[in-house]
Amino acid sequence: MLFQTLLTMEKNFFQHQYISDKKWLNSVLHKDFKECGQSGKLYDKPMTMEGLLSCNGDRTIIIYNFECNPITSDCWMVHYITKSSEDVPVYRTSIWVKEGQLKLLFHQASQLYETVPLTKY
Repeated sequence: MLFQTLLTMEKNFFQHQYISDKKWLNSVLHKDFKECGQSGKLYDKPMTMEGLLSCNGDRTIIIYNFECNPITSDCWMVHYITKSSEDVPVYRTSIWVKEGQLKLLFHQASQLYETVPLTKY
């Protein structure tokens, strides 16, 4: 099921075994990948890869309220909330496209200032 596949792909970005693998990152991040981080800074594929490759271990982040919505037959938008050990909720949106394999085209993370019920995934 695509829901589970995309959830797993998003979770992989929090696991050191994936984000320390340059070949995996290069294959999963779309050539035109863009990110707007929770810092408000914009990142492209090389900048994102550099940041992820510098992580020293798993990122202790839990996913809540995961949703997957088709945009076209080969493009999906996912939304979810994450909480880390700092307990700061972050609302995340990703756009995934299928070009032979699933590739992450866009990601945005914004600090969440609203309290919402959370369902863990």
